[in-house]
Amino acid sequence: MTNSINKSCKMNLILKYIKRKLLMYWILRVCVISIFLVIGIVAYFILFPSIIYINSIDIPSFLVKTSAGEYELLNISTCPIVEINEEISLINVQKTVSSTQLDFIKQSVSSGGEWMPKHCIPQHHTAIIVCYRNRTEQLLTFLYHMHSFLQKQNIHYQIYVIEQTFDAEFNRGKLFNVGYREVTMRSLAGCFIFHDVDLMPENINNIYGCTSCPRHMSTSINVFNYKLPYYNIFGGAIAMTRRQFHDINGFSNVFYGWGGEDDDLFNRVYHRGYRVCRYPSFISRYTMLTHEKETPNENRMKYLRNGPKRFYTDGVDSVTYNLIKYEQLPLYTRILVNI
Repeated sequence: MTNSINKSCKMNLILKYIKRKLLMYWILRVCVISIFLVIGIVAYFILFPSIIYINSIDIPSFLVKTSAGEYELLNISTCPIVEINEEISLINVQKTVSSTQLDFIKQSVSSGGEWMPKHCIPQHHTAIIVCYRNRTEQLLTFLYHMHSFLQKQNIHYQIYVIEQTFDAEFNRGKLFNVGYREVTMRSLAGCFIFHDVDLMPENINNIYGCTSCPRHMSTSINVFNYKLPYYNIFGGAIAMTRRQFHDINGFSNVFYGWGGEDDDLFNRVYHRGYRVCRYPSFISRYTMLTHEKETPNENRMKYLRNGPKRFYTDGVDSVTYNLIKYEQLPLYTRILVNI
């Protein structure tokens, strides 16, 4: 009897030992797999970061020529880009401008808000697309500042203001899609900058041309103490080539009201295998003009979560709108639409 009890105890001890060993084996295995998984994720983000920071000395090598050969008959040399200089003085942003100042700018700008250097062939042909509604004073300040700023950069540019009627809530992303569609039907511009009307660049080294990666231009804004509010912010001023914007299918059209469309755009860029790039913060400085806050989009988080399902069906290829007026004014091209 005693022997059978001893045998039973030994068997139980052996079973417990085996179970403990198996448990330790699986715990160790899970830990090792988890460690390799973490190392893999970290290595991926190090080797393939979602955002590339371009050093000031490397900016020329990242810029891509976007003029489409429309200047081939001109027997003049190619324009140099602005020399990148970390000691350059920042531009003072005037919050209000006079009619006299605007009249002075009009003397050098062609109808529709177009300008190009006369003494050399520009490397960059840029369409600046601005979404707009009911901010007249800010628009005048923007036009004065931007024309004065851009003419120092030796680029061929034109400013397009996409104005939305009051029939619906403001839709920033959809207006940018409309602007791209309208501009590409009429212009050979190869670089597109999608720009808020209340942002004024401060550093002339912030070249308004496109780079080999979609660029977040406005990374350092005064109202945020010249710091990023969050890592993957992708709003304010964005530069993309035709190919880049076409590849990601532009902006989503569903974000009425404030917020969400710029984060969705970041996701589209990343989904298509691109990496967002940024210049150093001292170059990407902007002044934001004060304005009333827009009404937040209550559904923006839901649209963001469901965004990947719509990347190929909701965008610049599917945008619908009614063109009410297309007119070339002295300082910009006005495109009035109902969306």
